[in-house]
Amino acid sequence: MEKENILVAVHSNNDKNVFNHDLFTNFSNGLIKGFNEIGIKCFSTRECHARDIYPNIAIAFDTFGLPIWQKYLNKSITNIMWGIDSIFYQNYDIVKQFHSFKNFVLFNSCPNDTEPIKQYIPELVQGYIPVGVDLDFWKKKDLKKEYDIVFFGAIDDYESQIQKLKEIMPELVFNLMMQFCEVALSHPVLSLWDIYLFFKKQLGLEFDASQYVLMARSISYIITYKQRVKMIQALKDFNVTVIGDGPWDKYAMGNIKVIRNSNFEDRVDIINKAKIVLHSQPFHQSGGISSKILNTSAIETMILTGDNPTLKIEFGDVFGYCNPVTYEDIAEKANYYLSHDDERQQMALNASKIVKEKHKWSDRAKSIAAIIG
Repeated sequence: MEKENILVAVHSNNDKNVFNHDLFTNFSNGLIKGFNEIGIKCFSTRECHARDIYPNIAIAFDTFGLPIWQKYLNKSITNIMWGIDSIFYQNYDIVKQFHSFKNFVLFNSCPNDTEPIKQYIPELVQGYIPVGVDLDFWKKKDLKKEYDIVFFGAIDDYESQIQKLKEIMPELVFNLMMQFCEVALSHPVLSLWDIYLFFKKQLGLEFDASQYVLMARSISYIITYKQRVKMIQALKDFNVTVIGDGPWDKYAMGNIKVIRNSNFEDRVDIINKAKIVLHSQPFHQSGGISSKILNTSAIETMILTGDNPTLKIEFGDVFGYCNPVTYEDIAEKANYYLSHDDERQQMALNASKIVKEKHKWSDRAKSIAAIIG
């Protein structure tokens, strides 16, 4: 099909209270612009409805536009669900509901989910595509660097979460969950699937789909929250500003300052005002490229993150890397980059060049167009 004859629609969401609505709307708007930039007509599904037209292909970030998926699929329109997190952590039931449709496709942002999807939903048409960045939104501004180090991310009380699991899970299941957590925290490069295969080999463990999903939903954020707290506490002697909800006051110490309820639009200015932005890869996005990496790099602010093979392959040495198990060297790294402005700014500029070269939404649109072709 010639691209001038293709019409793509991107699902929108009417629920203003949906979690991360602003971020997902940013994704949707960016992708629509990306398609139009490469010469493929693209509208929101709302606009298609207003014009009384149907697209050839519809794309939804997570479950945006869910109420009309069935209608589109019944009309033989290819409906793509672009999962932002691991589907085993969330939205597995939605994928199972629609996977039998030949015109239902999953783009997953977590390459480490490819094998477990083949295992548990072998009929599903799937592929790995990371999200992109909207350069019209995430852009450099001439603002004074008011923050030394900034971290964006919410937490919950993971100690209470662990206690709750202990109360509701059978003892053997709870102990196994804690062993999974221990391995994940000791080996941050491993995904849930990697850890499962390790225990399968060592113990003859065999998970069905429901058991794998239960494990993902139960421990993913416990691991993520523990990693975030460990990173932040290792920098207690620095001027770190944490922007995120949850009981940070319980875990913050030293010079760490917590800001709550910042608007989504404020993040652009805050990143511009930061010398360093910290990144801790969420466990449920294992192996993927976080939007925070792309957005921060687009703004030309340096990133300090745990050693990560995916980022090293994709970006090389444009980030500051530290030990993601103990964070024993993060203070030394932070002090070095804070005191070497030129080097820090050059690294941030190099990261920005990579993002602008191959991680724009128009680049993702080209990849999707190639698949369509």
